[in-house]
Amino acid sequence: MKKLSLAFFILCAFISATAQLKQSLVSFGQPDSIYSAVLKENRPLWIYTPPDDTSYFVKPAYPVVYVLDGDFHFSSLQSMILQLSTINGNTALPRMIIVGIPNTGRNRTRDLTPTRDSVYAGSGGGEAFTEFIGKELIPYIDKKYATAPYRTLIGHSLGGLMVVNTLLHHRELFNGYIAIDPSLFWNKGQILQQATRQLQQPFKNKSLYLAVAHTMKPGLDTVQLRKDTSQGSVHTCAILTLTDLLRKFPGNQLKWSYKYYEDDDHNSIPFVGEYDGLRFLFPHYRFPTYLYTDNSCPADSLKTLITTHFNTLSKDMGYRVRPYETTMNEFGYANLQRKNFDKSKMFFQLNIDYYPESFNTYDGMGDYYLEMKDTVRANIFWKKALSIRFTKEIKDKMEMVNNTPSR
Repeated sequence: MKKLSLAFFILCAFISATAQLKQSLVSFGQPDSIYSAVLKENRPLWIYTPPDDTSYFVKPAYPVVYVLDGDFHFSSLQSMILQLSTINGNTALPRMIIVGIPNTGRNRTRDLTPTRDSVYAGSGGGEAFTEFIGKELIPYIDKKYATAPYRTLIGHSLGGLMVVNTLLHHRELFNGYIAIDPSLFWNKGQILQQATRQLQQPFKNKSLYLAVAHTMKPGLDTVQLRKDTSQGSVHTCAILTLTDLLRKFPGNQLKWSYKYYEDDDHNSIPFVGEYDGLRFLFPHYRFPTYLYTDNSCPADSLKTLITTHFNTLSKDMGYRVRPYETTMNEFGYANLQRKNFDKSKMFFQLNIDYYPESFNTYDGMGDYYLEMKDTVRANIFWKKALSIRFTKEIKDKMEMVNNTPSR
């Protein structure tokens, strides 16, 4: 039997100041790196993986979030996802792997601009950077970490420009795209000139969220904005032009939304943009977990709710999404302790249905039948557990039960 707590503490915080200050990896992530033959340099990585207890449970596969400017957005994103996917049993978002891609040297403009602007020396390396992500980084992450086939790309400013460029020209790389106040005016808005043709292509199972900051002069309406030549207006106007183009092609199957943040400027918008963007990408993930121990919801009704919920998620995300084995296990035992036997059995059976490869699911059902004083069935499930993985704990439990005289 293995019981887990639904909450745990963030041990450390990350304090980020300016680009001139030396950045260090937060302690609740882990460093990694990959040599890029495309870029001809070593690329540091910041990685967060949800904590797993593989001594009892099958190692789960998680969706992956790739975040550009990772040295500035990793910590806030990690805290947000942890809070919304794990803390206090929260299920607003899935638990996810985060891959922070820090900038190297003075190469941010090189990597995050898809076309060369003669005003900015060394710009226009975005296609090579995208090749690095698609051909080197993603395969590396998929090989080393337990990833599910759902990927999200997040970027702010020039990073947001690269998010939009990736969606338009390399849409197969990611499922979800979050562009936060993207610098679409880059190189005289060249990306907008390409968008009309690209948006006529199919974008099935692709999603885009645009977060737009308040960067224009006060008092301007949208008509005046498009005529104003100040940099802030040019910046916002380019993003609104993209929304105009997105509306022109409703048949391309792209799921998209945008929001204008009147009270946030270019520098303050990333956090709220990440939050709203992730909630947009995963609108159906929340589940009313209070029903797990609510006696007003019968076991059969709860089972229907759970299976329907995860069938919907599987359809949305394009792969089989399963409830967390740890959660089903925990509430199986919680209900067993509360003498909610129908609900306890339901959780243990769901775990077997979803994770037939896990020894622990059969051990749990064995413990249920032991509580029901049905040692015959308890032994059947414990033997099944031992056939998958031998553990002294289960073996000793069987011997103790079978050597105890029946009353």
